[in-house]
Amino acid sequence: MVVRKTRKGKFALIPDSPHSYRRLYVDAFSVAAALRDPGELFRSLARLDAVVVIDAWHETHMPLARRYLELCRRYALDCRLSESRPAEMRAVELCDAECGEGCAVVTRDYDAALRAERCAVLIFQQGRLWRAVGAR
Repeated sequence: MVVRKTRKGKFALIPDSPHSYRRLYVDAFSVAAALRDPGELFRSLARLDAVVVIDAWHETHMPLARRYLELCRRYALDCRLSESRPAEMRAVELCDAECGEGCAVVTRDYDAALRAERCAVLIFQQGRLWRAVGAR
């Protein structure tokens, strides 16, 4: 376990695996930005039950959103646009409403951990997934 203090609070990060969850809701912009090859994210998600959430709430997002939508089509992934709020918030909303316990949001943004009620939040950091627990 690692303790991480951020502007959003103090979080315990516990190593975790995407295979521990029946469905993942993935903040595509956030996670793909941390990878050398963003296509790697979509290829790896093709083997999991995942919903890819893509930022589309500002016109500056659209060129990358189109590219990610094409990757979703190529790998037959369930893809949802977040047109009115950041993707990590939309992912939490979808996860809590559609799946709940046994599912997780994957992001690099700690805001998701503050908002999730029923879903786990996996923070992608240093090439690994960490379950964020607690914040105060």
